[in-house]
Amino acid sequence: MAKMMDLKDETYAGEQRVYECIESNLPDEVVCYYNREINGKQFDFCLVIEHMGMLVIEVKGWKASNIVKVHNPDCIETNLYSEPVKSPKKQARSYKFALVNTFNNKYSINPLVMDMVCYPFISEYEYKQCGLNIVSEPEFTLFKENIEDPMQFAKKIATVWQKSNQALFDKMVGNVYDSCRKHFEVAIDKKKDILSPYSELRIYSENISISDIENIVASYFSGVKQVVFVSNEDAVRQLIQNISNKFDAEGVFLKGRNFIVNASENNNIPVKEGSASFFNFEAYTIENLKEFSPSNIIIKNGKVGLDEEKIISHIAKNSKFNLQQYLIEHASVESNIVVKAGAGTGKTFSMISRICFICHQSSNANILDVKNEIAMLTFTTEAATNMKSRLKQAFINYFVLTKNKKYLDMISGIENMRISTIHSFSNSVIKDNSLPLGIGVDFSTVSGNYQKQKIFDRYFNEYLKRKNEEEPMFFGSIPGNIYDFRKLLLRFADIMYNKGFDIKEATEDVFGNPTPTMPYMKEIINDVIIKTEQTYSEYLYENNSVSLVEYMLYLNKCVNDDSFNKNLYNYKYIFIDEFQDVDDSQISAFLEMQKKLDFKFFIVGDLKQSIYRFRGATMDAFNKMGCNTAQWKEYTLNINYRTDMRLLDAYGKLFNYMGSQKLIPYVDSKDRLIGVKVNSALASDELVEKYTYSQEDERENAVYTTLMNKLRKRKTEIEADPLFSKLSKAEKTIAILVRTNYQIAMILRQAKNHEDIFIESDSNGDLYRIQPSIDLCKLTAALSNPRNPVYLFDLLLSNNVNLNIPVEKLVGMSENEKLMYLVECLDRFYQNVLNLTWSELVFEVQSNPILMVLRKIYEASKPWKTYSSDEAKQLYYRTNYDLVFEDLSKEGKYSYLTLDSINESLHILINMGSERVSRSVTDGGDYVRIVCTTVHKSKGLEYDTVIMPITTHQIDTMRRNGLEITYVDGKVGYCFSIDGEAMANEYFYTNDEIAEIEMEESRILYVALTRAINKFCWFNKINSKGNTWGNLLEEI
Repeated sequence: MAKMMDLKDETYAGEQRVYECIESNLPDEVVCYYNREINGKQFDFCLVIEHMGMLVIEVKGWKASNIVKVHNPDCIETNLYSEPVKSPKKQARSYKFALVNTFNNKYSINPLVMDMVCYPFISEYEYKQCGLNIVSEPEFTLFKENIEDPMQFAKKIATVWQKSNQALFDKMVGNVYDSCRKHFEVAIDKKKDILSPYSELRIYSENISISDIENIVASYFSGVKQVVFVSNEDAVRQLIQNISNKFDAEGVFLKGRNFIVNASENNNIPVKEGSASFFNFEAYTIENLKEFSPSNIIIKNGKVGLDEEKIISHIAKNSKFNLQQYLIEHASVESNIVVKAGAGTGKTFSMISRICFICHQSSNANILDVKNEIAMLTFTTEAATNMKSRLKQAFINYFVLTKNKKYLDMISGIENMRISTIHSFSNSVIKDNSLPLGIGVDFSTVSGNYQKQKIFDRYFNEYLKRKNEEEPMFFGSIPGNIYDFRKLLLRFADIMYNKGFDIKEATEDVFGNPTPTMPYMKEIINDVIIKTEQTYSEYLYENNSVSLVEYMLYLNKCVNDDSFNKNLYNYKYIFIDEFQDVDDSQISAFLEMQKKLDFKFFIVGDLKQSIYRFRGATMDAFNKMGCNTAQWKEYTLNINYRTDMRLLDAYGKLFNYMGSQKLIPYVDSKDRLIGVKVNSALASDELVEKYTYSQEDERENAVYTTLMNKLRKRKTEIEADPLFSKLSKAEKTIAILVRTNYQIAMILRQAKNHEDIFIESDSNGDLYRIQPSIDLCKLTAALSNPRNPVYLFDLLLSNNVNLNIPVEKLVGMSENEKLMYLVECLDRFYQNVLNLTWSELVFEVQSNPILMVLRKIYEASKPWKTYSSDEAKQLYYRTNYDLVFEDLSKEGKYSYLTLDSINESLHILINMGSERVSRSVTDGGDYVRIVCTTVHKSKGLEYDTVIMPITTHQIDTMRRNGLEITYVDGKVGYCFSIDGEAMANEYFYTNDEIAEIEMEESRILYVALTRAINKFCWFNKINSKGNTWGNLLEEI
C-alpha cells in the first residue's frame, strides 16, 4: 500500500476514487501528497516514487455525458459549468514546472517530475469520442479502466516514466529523495527509512534460539548479507532448513551461488564439515567457540573493533571463513585500496562484493548512479564481459531474494556502466576531449600497420640506396638478412610507444652512441624510423584516425591539457584489475585523472604474475601508483580456491626457492598460497609427474609419444570420475602449456599421427589451415569447375562426401570416362542427401544466393561426421566451419558475393596464409577437452591438468633473435639479437637485461603452474644447457 500523507476528502467523487486506487494498488515505497499547495496553486495528487521521480496527477471527475464539445484544448464546454474549462493537461504541467523550479532554486536538485491527467469515470473509447484526445495524449492519460485494474494502473505510470526519464535528471535516491519529501513534510517518518545494514556477522558462543534463527532468515531475505558462527552443527542445519523452506515456498532454486526462479525443483543445500555457503550467506560450526568469544556478538557493515578483530581472526584460523575477503569488502570508502591477490584467490569475487558494498547506502560511499560513478577496467574484453555478467548476476540475486525494485534499477545501471578494457576506456576519454588534440570526435582507430609499412619501406629503401652508393659493401654490414632486420626495425617505434615514449619527438642524444658493429643505427633511427612515424602521423591526422599503440600518449595529452573537461565525469570509484600489467603512461594518466576528478582507486594485482614486460609493464607499478603512501590501504589475498592444497604445498617449495634467489617477489610468510581443496580421487604421489628424456629420445620422437600417452591416460581418468557430468568446463580440460606459437605448431603436427587425440589450439592464424576451411574450399572449387575431373576427385575424397569410392577403377580410364564416373558417384551421394543430381545441384548454386545454398549442402552432407566420430572433434569442426561462414557473410556486406569470388577468396586465404585465429570449443559439453596454448594466453584460466612438455629453453640469456628496448631516466637502450649475436648501444646494459629476462621467465613459470586444479606434469631433458624451467622445477 502506498503511504498516503493526507486524509481523503470525500467532497469530490473522482478524487476519492483515485485516492483509493493509489492507496490500494501502489507499493509502500510510493509516498502520496493530496491537495497540497505549490506557488499558490493546489494540485490534486503528487506521488514521490523512490528510484523513479515525482508524478503530478490532475483529476477531472467528469463523465462522458458531461462533455458538450471540445472546441480546442483550452476550451472544453461542459454541462457542469457556465464557462468553458481550460486544459487539464496544461494545468498539470503548470504544477509540474512549479515543482521543478522550486526544487531547482531551493534545494539545487533536478528531479524528474512527470504529469498526467486522470478521468476516473471516462473510458479510453469515450475519451476519443468526446474529443478529449486533443487535450492530452492517451499515453499520459489515466482512464476508467486503468483505475479499475491495478495492473493497468501501475503499467501506465511505468510507461510514462520510461518515456520521460533522461540522464539529465537527478536520480530519486539519497539526498534528492529526502529533499523532495522534506519539502512537503515537517519531519520525515523514519520508521520506513531506518537504514538496514549491508551485512551482519553474528557469533553465537552458546546456543542459538529460535528467535535468533528467525531474525537471521528475515534479515537474509531483506537483502542483508549474513555470516554466522555457531557452536554446533545442528544450528547450521536448522538455519539451512529454514532458508530452504522459504526458497521452496517462493519457487526459488539455488544453483551454485545463483538463483533460478519459478523452479519446480526443491532445494537440497549441502552442509559440509559443519559449514554451508551460498549467495550472501555463510554459516560455520566452530568447536569451543566460547573460548574465542565469551558472549554473543553482532557486527554490522564490517565495523570491527580491535577486540572483535582478534576474536574473528581466531575463528578464521579454525574455519574456512575468509577474513581477508571480508575486510577488503568492508574497507573504508575514504581510502584508495590495493589488493595483492595471489593466483586463484577469488579476486573477481572480492571486486564484485566490494561494489555491492559501496552501492549500499550504509557504506556512506554515496553512490547514487552506478553507471556514471563507478568504472571497472581490465586488460581483455573477455575479462570485462565476465565481470559485467557476474556483477549483474549478483544484483539479480538480490532482487530474487528481496523483490525490491531498486535492484532492477541497479541491474539497468550496470548494463550501461563503464566495464571495459583500459584501451576502450581511453578511447571514450579521448573522444570526449578530442578537439584540443586536433582530431574529430568521430575519429577511427587504426590497429594494423599496412600503411605504416608502405611509408617505412619507402624511407628504408631510399636509405639503403643512398648508403649502397656511398659504401658499395654496406649490405654486408647488416646483421642477418635484410628481411629479418626490416621486421625488427618495424617493431622499434611500437615498443617505444608501449613504454610511454613518443618517438616522433625524440632528439639524437636520447639514443646515445650505437654499437661499433652497427654505426649506422643513429642514421636509421633518424632517417627511417622517426621519419616514418612523423609521416604516418600526418597520414592519420588527414584521415581523422588514431593509432591504437598511441592511445596512452593521447590519453596523457588529454588529461594533462588545461582544456580537459572534468565536468563530463562523475566517477567516485575506479576499479582496475590485473594492475601488475599496466605501464608507466597508463599510471601517469590515471593519477592525473584522480587529481582532477577526486575519485578513489580499488586496484588488484600480483607482481608474481607480471608477464607483460614487452608491453611496458614494470615491477614498480604499485610504487609508481603511490600504493606505499598513507592515502592507500593494502590488503592481501592468499587463500586459494583453485588448486589441490597438496599440490600447492609442493609448489611452495619451488616458489620459496625462487623467492630466495630473487627470481620472483615471494616471501613465504605472506605469499604462500593456502589451499582449501583436496581431490580424494588422487593420491599425493599422483599430483606431480616428471618425465625425464635424453637427446636420443628427442630424436626418435619418444617425447611426443609419451606426451600423447599421458594425455590418453589423464583423459580416461577424468571421464571415469563418477561425478563427471557435474564437473566444470575447467575440470574437464587438460592444458599443454608452452612458451611460443612455434612450439604449439610442433605439438599439433605430432598429434596428427594419433587419431584418437584431438588438441585444440588458438595459435596465430590457423583458421585457414584447418580441415573445415579446406573442405569448404574443395566444395566451392568443384562447384566452380563442375566438369573438371581433378576438382571432382578432390571433392569426393574430402569430408564433404561420405562415400566409399573404389579409386582403382579410375586407372586406365580416359578423361571423359573419369568425368562420367566421378559425376555418377556425386549423383549417388547428393541424390541420397539432397534429392538432387550433381548437375541439378550446380544449377541451384548458380540460380540462388550462394551462402544459402552452401549452408544447405553443409547441413545435408554433414561433413563433421565424416571428419571424425569423436564428439569433441565434430564440435570443433562445426564451430570453425561456422566461423568461416561468418567471415564470408561479413565480406558480403561490402561486395557482391558469387561462387567464383568465394572460391577465389578461400584459395588466397589458404595458400597465402591468414592471421585469422580458429575458434576454441567452449560449450562445456560432456567430454574432456585438450588444449595447447602459450602460458601468456592461459593467464586468468584454469585446467584440471597442466602439462609442460618443453622446459629446456635457457632463461638466463639474451634471446637468439629479437629486439629488446629499455627506457630509463630519459635514455633509450636497444639491443638487436640476430642468430645469437647481440648488438647494443651504450645505454643498453646487457647483464641487467639478462637478469630481467630470467626474472620474467620465472614469473611466467609461476603463472603456468598456478593454472592447475588437480595435476601437474612436466618433461625435463637430461643435461640441458644453462638455467631452464626444467632446472627450476627440480625444486618441487
